[in-house]
Amino acid sequence: MEHNAPLVSIVCDTYNHAPYVRAALDSFLMQKTEFPFEIIVHDDASTDGTADIIREYEAAHPDLFRCIYRTENIYRKDPKILEHYVFPLARGKYVAICEGDDYWTTPDKLQKQIAYMEANPDCTLCVCGADTVDPEGNKTGTLSPYNTDTDAPMDDIIRGSGGFVATAGIVAPTALAKNRAPFCDLSDVDDAVLQIWFGMNGRTYYFAEPMCVYRKAVPGSWTETFFSSKHAERVLHHEAMIRALEAFDAESGFRWHESVDFCITHQQKYEILRLQNDCAALRKPPFRAQYLSLPLRRRIRMQLTRWGIWKEGKN
Repeated sequence: MEHNAPLVSIVCDTYNHAPYVRAALDSFLMQKTEFPFEIIVHDDASTDGTADIIREYEAAHPDLFRCIYRTENIYRKDPKILEHYVFPLARGKYVAICEGDDYWTTPDKLQKQIAYMEANPDCTLCVCGADTVDPEGNKTGTLSPYNTDTDAPMDDIIRGSGGFVATAGIVAPTALAKNRAPFCDLSDVDDAVLQIWFGMNGRTYYFAEPMCVYRKAVPGSWTETFFSSKHAERVLHHEAMIRALEAFDAESGFRWHESVDFCITHQQKYEILRLQNDCAALRKPPFRAQYLSLPLRRRIRMQLTRWGIWKEGKN
């Protein structure tokens, strides 16, 4: 690595994050490290002044920031912003991910994670606990799969289906971020497949301390848009995830097949049937127990919707 070249590339994608992006950028700048890092910010043609805020930081810290300002939103054409447009620009040995509406909370987050990975080259995914907050910043809970620092099994990552840890807690080798298996491009979201891809290539280590914040229910976020979209559109997402998981299963030589099958059956296929209000199929194995765990009122509403008596709504 050349002299003063960054060891870490902090990668951040933003879109209409004006109320939140300062918290993200400030949390990057507060990092106390023994190594140089760079900050790559990709703004996807925000219309709320997000780009102007990023420019302020870039002007104040030109040696740290490398920014991309889109004049046309590309997410509508290609939702793989990080993989296709940000990771290729990374110069560091590692990438540390944080979206523009999330942020880091401890000044030693990067130092702790990178020190561990440098001392343990077999670690290809280093993650941490997270606090969750609402759009106003009020704490709503935690996202912490374990109570202590520990190795994380691949089975837990697979079954977590993207919700295993917060994206803002991910650090991984840049070489893996840039050279992904084909299955990574089969899904329409980053979180789940990236965690699986990074994890399958070595060992995953988890720091229990919450060192980042995941902001939930942000207007315009993927999650909010997804859960407010029509059921047919959500079905397409689950079908894409099934294709990605099946391809990963084959890519890994079916090493974690039991967990992959669980995820496909009880998360993706179950959700498809639920969204289609197919109560007849849900009453049969292997979905019956999940279906019966739903409140009776909800099951009745699903059946009425299937019969055309109840109008489709949020579900």
